[in-house]
Amino acid sequence: MKHVKQIAEIIDAGATTEAHLALDQLLALGPQNTAALKLRARLLEMEGRFSDEALIWDRIATIDREDEDAVAYLFRRQKEDREHFYFTDDVAGGGRRFTACPSSLITFSAIGLVGCLAFLAMTHFADATALLADPRMMLSIFAVCVVMPWVAIVLIYLRCLRFVTVTPAGITISTRLKTHQFSWNELGTVSLAHNLSGKSPRLWLTLEPKDEQTRPVHIDMTLGSTALRARAYLIREITRHHAEPGYVVLDHLGRKGRKPARY
Repeated sequence: MKHVKQIAEIIDAGATTEAHLALDQLLALGPQNTAALKLRARLLEMEGRFSDEALIWDRIATIDREDEDAVAYLFRRQKEDREHFYFTDDVAGGGRRFTACPSSLITFSAIGLVGCLAFLAMTHFADATALLADPRMMLSIFAVCVVMPWVAIVLIYLRCLRFVTVTPAGITISTRLKTHQFSWNELGTVSLAHNLSGKSPRLWLTLEPKDEQTRPVHIDMTLGSTALRARAYLIREITRHHAEPGYVVLDHLGRKGRKPARY
């Protein structure tokens, strides 16, 4: 019988099946063990099983209505409900469009603004400082502080995820440069692929076409880094119009020679 700390280490190592079995055994002896239930909720969230995660947190709240982690989850769920209202739209003919909000674009925009301000500040000291008076030095600073961040902003703006649209007919992934459109019949698998090993666990929504000549599409669904909002609603919409996604390990996914398009 493994204890909570040992199971947490198993999860950190990426052994999800072993972790679920250990939690089953622990919860069979103590169904109201909130520490074990929280580990279960954490594991389900990292695997993309958002509906099952919600049931576990509801169970924890029933046991202890003042549990701080359960309250924090409730606020997160309320935030996602608001995101569903603000970042999604109904589609004519049925379905829903999910608008992306890429954090990387916001981050680089802030860096670009700071870089511009820093360069402007340096120009005021150019006459008083011999180093800054050198035109080559100022040109180098301009390239680093202004040009490079804004080149990155433009590239991210053009390549980042813009919309994901789910309809009864299929799913469409749109950027400003490219659109991936699949009917449900064209897709071999739709999965939530997780990789929990390492310092940064990752979760991807993966679309694997039946046609071996067509590139798969992987969409980042990791909490904190995904460009999509209301991600649990997105999975719910896919389940409603197609089927519940499979839950797999990312390392076991895909066919050789087909590098996925990642967003």
